[in-house]
Amino acid sequence: MRLILFLFIIASPVFAQNIRETNLTNQKGDDRYASYSPDGKQVIFESNRDGNWEIYIMNANGQNQRRLTNHPADDRRPRWHPNGDHIIFESDRSDTPALFEMNVSSGKISRIELKQVTGRPVFARYASNGKQIAFGHAISDTESNIVIVNRNGKVLQILANYGFRSTYPVWSPNDRSLLFFSRHETNNEDDELYSINADGSNKQRLTNWPTHNFCPAWSKDGLRIAYVQSMEGIRPEIFIMDSDGGNPQRITFNDDGDTLPDWSPDGKKLLITGYRNGNFEICELQLQR
Repeated sequence: MRLILFLFIIASPVFAQNIRETNLTNQKGDDRYASYSPDGKQVIFESNRDGNWEIYIMNANGQNQRRLTNHPADDRRPRWHPNGDHIIFESDRSDTPALFEMNVSSGKISRIELKQVTGRPVFARYASNGKQIAFGHAISDTESNIVIVNRNGKVLQILANYGFRSTYPVWSPNDRSLLFFSRHETNNEDDELYSINADGSNKQRLTNWPTHNFCPAWSKDGLRIAYVQSMEGIRPEIFIMDSDGGNPQRITFNDDGDTLPDWSPDGKKLLITGYRNGNFEICELQLQR
């Protein structure tokens, strides 16, 4: 694990003034899609370091990295249940792409039997009440919507059903609304960020940029949103804005880009996926408030 302190905007990797980065992983494979446990003490992520995508866990300081899944199929995009005892992930281990739950302590895995839903479920997340799950419902390469189900897989709501790609739902801390990114107002050419109530009402566009805005993350107090914006060419960088889309601020300035932000429970840090040393690694940004 390496620790780099940046007090000014200098050589790559570069960050906004007074933001400190800690590299939590340093493997030959790619480590991606990290998130903090509800108590902030552990981090789950996906990695292909052992030949295919599997789910891993580590201490929040990067120590004690260990593998949670072990299957020939790809296990991807884990997220914590709010009780911290379970995670949800997507996998090709069954006949069709599906969502699975794992008890982190026992290792027991069970499939969530989705009802009235065909296509590929991606980017699944629990609501903070632990009773509902939202995920992107990929119908084709250019069309997806957002589905909310209960933990038994029963469909409760279908959102962002616009005939274009809309995906990556993120619950607000009070479960009343969700963030997502969509191409429905850009003719499938670039992604923009939106918020929408969980019942489908009050959709609001939060970004308006000629290239992509994607992968939003709501801070635990609901006041700020971290997200990714593609800059020159396709390089992604991390931004933070107010929850209404105002006051956007860029916080990373790197040659190879950063993506997939996730807030710590105390709002003082971000986990990101950064391209470091020739592959993707899990990095932690210490923010100044």
